Amino acid sequence: MAMDRGLTLEERLATALPAECRFIIHHLSTPPAQSPAIFAAPPGEQPDETYCESHFLSVSVDSDGNGTQLQVFAIEILIYTTEYLTTLFVSKADSTGYLHLLKLPKGTPSPLRIISTTFLQYLIEERRCSDRRLILSLFARAQNQYLFPGSVENSHKHVLDDRGLIKWWCKVADPILGTYQNDSEVQIAKQHGITRNGQETKSHGFLRVPGCDTYETRGFLPKSEWGRVDEDRWSTTDPLLELGKSPNLPERCLIPRFPDDPKARFVEQLDDELPDDEAELSQSQPQTQEGLSKKQRSGQWRSVRSLEQFWEMMSFRQECSSGRLVGFLWATFQPAKLSGEYQPVDVEELHRNPAQSALPTPLDSQHLEASRLPPQSQLRSSPAPETHSKTKNSPMSPSKPSPTPTPVKANGVRTPPEETNPKETKHYYWPKSSRGELVLLQKEYQRAGNLLLRLDYADQDIATESTQKWINDVAKRAGAKTWGHTVVGSLAKVDATVGTNPKKRAADGDVAVAAVEANGINTLSTGLVRKKAKVANHLGPMPTQEAESNGK
Repeated sequence: MAMDRGLTLEERLATALPAECRFIIHHLSTPPAQSPAIFAAPPGEQPDETYCESHFLSVSVDSDGNGTQLQVFAIEILIYTTEYLTTLFVSKADSTGYLHLLKLPKGTPSPLRIISTTFLQYLIEERRCSDRRLILSLFARAQNQYLFPGSVENSHKHVLDDRGLIKWWCKVADPILGTYQNDSEVQIAKQHGITRNGQETKSHGFLRVPGCDTYETRGFLPKSEWGRVDEDRWSTTDPLLELGKSPNLPERCLIPRFPDDPKARFVEQLDDELPDDEAELSQSQPQTQEGLSKKQRSGQWRSVRSLEQFWEMMSFRQECSSGRLVGFLWATFQPAKLSGEYQPVDVEELHRNPAQSALPTPLDSQHLEASRLPPQSQLRSSPAPETHSKTKNSPMSPSKPSPTPTPVKANGVRTPPEETNPKETKHYYWPKSSRGELVLLQKEYQRAGNLLLRLDYADQDIATESTQKWINDVAKRAGAKTWGHTVVGSLAKVDATVGTNPKKRAADGDVAVAAVEANGINTLSTGLVRKKAKVANHLGPMPTQEAESNGK
């Protein structure tokens, strides 16, 4: 099932980052543990057995030239696996605003976007299997802070607005899609350490922005060198019908439910429309279809009868209205062997003719919509208002995971967490090459996350102290003296007039597109970064993105 793997995360980052960049990275993860299914089961059936593991990447800089570390960026990825599907969900990402300490030259491509692309591509390559589809899923919702409390008070932190954030995440995903797009890009794959070994994987990107029509949505997608959206790479729809076990399933069984997800909260409210006997049935033991009434077999909502109607109603939700935009993005990766000679599914045709049928943020950033959910809801990534002091959730955990077996102690020495789980089962693949430098059990991982939310990043000195406190705390929990790897970028900067697009000019602040794309990374357009130090309090669990202090 597994495929050959390539470069390590540190090697990939060094290859992709500009030569002026020097970072210390800390990669933390958990073993796979049983988790609530992200897809609702059809009436009379049990949910798919689902496992989830968490990956947290912290990026720091040397703030004083003497090795004093200061966090500048962090991103969390949740990996959900079933027997037939692997889902990478971007749970959170945030910056602190202290990247300016690197004093990067004007025109340097955004290191934070490069790091995000590289980390995602690394996990995708390591978890890509020849007998299972893989999907990258995220939603972009602008807000001033997610992981670093107080960072919004840092005047150097520049936050993208909702439109800029959606474009930013599309640019993060686009070079990953390009790696698999066609045979002419095999050399790019090799430069990233990807060994195809005869196993072709086809990819496609999807973007939904509730409230925007097709033409408006296309405006968020990356343009090719000819100034047009690559329609072979991107669609302004979603892949939900394609990814379900069957397109004939009820809509509620096709929409994944992630922590702190706006569409998942809407799905939970729609589930209140199900008849009581049907709601109970969906949680009971499997029954034969012959023993169910027609109403019980449907699993249909009363008010929403198609995915298109679902997205239309999403545009009226508070999180997607009032002048705010939320972008839902997917990138699918399908091994050719699953369908013999690969033939992409016409997802847009499926939508035209459908079959009828984590991570809490700093509390002052949480949206009112979440507070309307029941305290016990699995969709909460932060506690109900009246239970803040008693929450067991953390900024680095999926909602309500099943516990991983406690490691057995022998002669007083704790068994490493990675030795308590097999490398591969029919439900997940857990290669050693893609685990974090430190692996913590979910309980310890949650505690490390809770500590992060109690720290302060408003002032550089306090933020430096907070960084060291978090790094030391994780090391202590893992039984390690020190951890972290230094990454030095090796990508040489070339003249901005050289590239595949002659319209790119140095005067525009763009860097050499050709050199960057040769490593599978595109550049962040200067137009996406706001000049203001702060924006109004937006919604969201998707990341803020700071603008480097290099004139961009």
